[in-house]
Amino acid sequence: MLERQDESKLVVNTVFAHRDNMESWPWVATFIVIFVAVVLPYLKKMPDGSPRKKDVVFQVSGLLLLIAILVASVEPLYTPGSLFLSPMIVVGTTMFVIGLIITVRAQMTISTNYSWTLEIRDGHTLVESGLYKYVRHPIYTGTLIRLISIPVFTSSLPGFILSLLSIPVLNYRIGLEEGMLIEEFGEEYERYKERTWRLFPYIY
Repeated sequence: MLERQDESKLVVNTVFAHRDNMESWPWVATFIVIFVAVVLPYLKKMPDGSPRKKDVVFQVSGLLLLIAILVASVEPLYTPGSLFLSPMIVVGTTMFVIGLIITVRAQMTISTNYSWTLEIRDGHTLVESGLYKYVRHPIYTGTLIRLISIPVFTSSLPGFILSLLSIPVLNYRIGLEEGMLIEEFGEEYERYKERTWRLFPYIY
């Protein structure tokens, strides 16, 4: 049995559980390279001091930290002392990258319209280009894919089930957001709803 430890020691031991086994760290470096390659081109297009740039940097930094902790704390990819890739690791990683790309591209498309809170800003316009041409809430699409990808990566059935609980939460927020947009844009948004999907084309 594990000896009882205070909270700080438990966190440290979790993050550095494999500090003597460097096999997992190449994956951390790989993830960082991928995410920087995806986001950096967009950051360069933004003016210095842009609130959008700060949002993107904050989100990417948090994602990189999450991935580093996740990968470094997982048993050395199911095969001690190797870089063995299980199918679930490949699928989970692919899902996470796809989800991140969708989220970042959608945020870049709506630009200053984007907000963490539900609000209509001055000069707010209805965006129908890019991913918004097909789905009304691609940022939530990317977020949902990333949430599900983590338990897939770790082959955690309880984690997968818990991640699915985020769907009704997202649906509730989407309902509030669409009600607000209908109030602001009226028939224009109603017509937009008729020709687009909520989260996934041809599915929902």
